[in-house]
Amino acid sequence: MRILASLITCCVVAASAADSLKPYATEAEVPRDVVSLWKDVDFRKDPLDVRVLKEWKEDGAVCRYVTFSVGTFKGAPARIAAFYTFPEGAKGAPAFVWAHGGGQRAERQRGAYFAKHGYATVDINWGGREIEPGVTENTDWGQVDPTQGPQFYPKAFRGVKQDFLPDPHTIDPVLSPRNGNWYLLAYAGRRAITFLESQPEVDPARIGFTGYSMGGNITSFVAIDPRLKAVAPMVGGTGFVSSPFPGIPDPGHAHAYRGHADLFAATMESQSYYPHVKCPVLMLTATNDFHGTVDRAFDCMKRLPHDDWRVSLKLHYNHGLGAEQWLLLNLWFGRHLKGEQNEIPRTAKAKLDLAADGRTATFTVHPDRPDRLRSLRVLYSHDPNPQSRFWKDAAAERQGDVWTARLPVLEGLPLFAFADCAYPMPGGAQKAFEGSGDAITVASVEGVHHPKNWDLAKLSALGTQTTFTPDFSRGWGSSPSGGLTTYKFRDPEMLTPGPEKALRLTLAPSDKRLGVRLRVSKNKFLTGVRAPGEDYSANVLTRPGQGEVIISLSDFIEFKTNQAGEKVPMKDWRNIATLTLEIIDQGRPLQLSGNPLPRALDWVDAPAR
Repeated sequence: MRILASLITCCVVAASAADSLKPYATEAEVPRDVVSLWKDVDFRKDPLDVRVLKEWKEDGAVCRYVTFSVGTFKGAPARIAAFYTFPEGAKGAPAFVWAHGGGQRAERQRGAYFAKHGYATVDINWGGREIEPGVTENTDWGQVDPTQGPQFYPKAFRGVKQDFLPDPHTIDPVLSPRNGNWYLLAYAGRRAITFLESQPEVDPARIGFTGYSMGGNITSFVAIDPRLKAVAPMVGGTGFVSSPFPGIPDPGHAHAYRGHADLFAATMESQSYYPHVKCPVLMLTATNDFHGTVDRAFDCMKRLPHDDWRVSLKLHYNHGLGAEQWLLLNLWFGRHLKGEQNEIPRTAKAKLDLAADGRTATFTVHPDRPDRLRSLRVLYSHDPNPQSRFWKDAAAERQGDVWTARLPVLEGLPLFAFADCAYPMPGGAQKAFEGSGDAITVASVEGVHHPKNWDLAKLSALGTQTTFTPDFSRGWGSSPSGGLTTYKFRDPEMLTPGPEKALRLTLAPSDKRLGVRLRVSKNKFLTGVRAPGEDYSANVLTRPGQGEVIISLSDFIEFKTNQAGEKVPMKDWRNIATLTLEIIDQGRPLQLSGNPLPRALDWVDAPAR
């Protein structure tokens, strides 16, 4: 590794004295739609004034810590820091922009991974967190602040300005979409495209954009830029954030953009951008994501003016992706930026048809490339809230190249269904940026039925199932710690028992003492509002050879203490959103996905205390 000790400055050009954007003097001048909002903006007009602060060379990749000009706003320059990484000796390489998520920062490791795959990347540090120890120069927004920091908006929700109202640090002195945080973040993203197309290592005709969480939103906004050849929003960019879920009253968004929610939706929500996106779109999210919401992802893809899109979902996961999604990202940019001739199966056609009696439905799936298909799962749910939804497997019959599943329709309740189509990776197992695997997944079109008359009370009346789940092969997703998480408690057919019952975990015998932890989150995601929930944890240490662990209600203790400083035990099994299982060996959590150690979880009579 080589580090430049001295400051290197390239492309030094004096900053323009004039503001990059002319303020709107009256509300009559303010644009009311996406096209009008961006039509007169020239992202190549202002000099970039690129400054290289540090450089590394390692494993065939060159990484530079740079800053460049976003523009001049309210008479002050705004600059953004980034890691610019490319393969050593590159010339005319494909490239893409990476936008990090809220509270996150740019990372060198991402650029190094993709440089080894032949890409140049610029990882923009829009949030301004320190990204390189010892380097004091960082993102500086000048007189504006679209970050999540409290510099200008200490009383705002999570530090993000949730309105278009003018204040001393906004671009416009009147109500305007340019006064929210998203406009400037999208502006910076498009300046990052300008940065890439000006670099000698980059082919300006082969540029893409991707980002995670808030960066997924940014990706959806910049996707209208004609210079982009492909985009991939991750766990974000699904739009409709100011809209309630159908059938669920949602006062949680009432505080946001109060009095001008329609202007927000028309100018700075993702669903208003997709009708103008010409390039291919890969939407990577999770079935239970709180931010990149699954139903809204499909709704947004329907708005595209073309059919070159894919949705890939991490099943029963919240705000995270699996190796199958990261590998699909490699194929996506490989095809659209590198020009590789890999054939990515297209989105499966699917249709949901209700029977004449209204009691059943047929979900029919026509997958692309059935000859390559490894598996096809039809999943369905009656839960109107996608954030807490438990997806159930339906038996699907194949006739030729068509799969058909019969699904129950319940009066007063919705029905959601999609097919998860798995295909082997060309060339076998590969290492992704996160994880490794030998398959990708592509979701079919989603089938949705909304009842004429909603009756959500019927969800709680469906409980007839007394078994929790036979094993850990279905209905469980990976947790960030390596454990397993399930939304099984949100299955309407799950009969939640009284305090006389306990959970029994059956384990394969082990000669070690293992720590077993069950964590539950209560009350979250149940009404469409991300309300603060109650989190409880139960911890047990096993003996060598112990084959089962029984955990009662009283074993679950709330993470926080009450005002008297007491740890509060859990009172009942109701209103649980998620349950997570972790097994710890010598202080380190084991990777449980595919691990035979946990065998089953079921209900038993609680032991006498």
